[in-house]
Amino acid sequence: MRLLENIAMFKRMEIINRVPFFRDFELAERQMLLESFSHWYMVRQGQYVFKQHEQQNQYLYIVLSGELIVFRQHDNKNLGHIHPGEFVGEGAFISHRERSTNARANIDTVVLAIDPQALIKLPVVVREKIKDQLIVGMSERIAKLSSHNGDVSETSATPA
Repeated sequence: MRLLENIAMFKRMEIINRVPFFRDFELAERQMLLESFSHWYMVRQGQYVFKQHEQQNQYLYIVLSGELIVFRQHDNKNLGHIHPGEFVGEGAFISHRERSTNARANIDTVVLAIDPQALIKLPVVVREKIKDQLIVGMSERIAKLSSHNGDVSETSATPA
């Protein structure tokens, strides 16, 4: 993964304003999150965002463009695809545990990585909005999985 450092704040704001995850965030809250608790990365096709059992990398990743594949290590079973506007890595982000799956770029992908320190250092109202969006996203993921009768290859990924 390559850190994208030279993106102007106005451009970053313009991009995340289109991401459903941030729809309930005030402008100042989005800016605070971007300035202090996030990084932007380019992940080339075939590169890993994270690997199963990693413990140091506990970021939450929101796909801004491209696509990630989530799969298990022991059998390479495809658990799903993460598309623009969707997130992955919430298990490690919230509970500070090791990664339960792998996430790899299916095509060149840009991700927004949110530092787990955000859940400690951001104002309560912002933390609650992050948690609310994680709950909504996970609920949608469960509904998709349920509607596909267990065929997860065509749905978003399970929590990592």
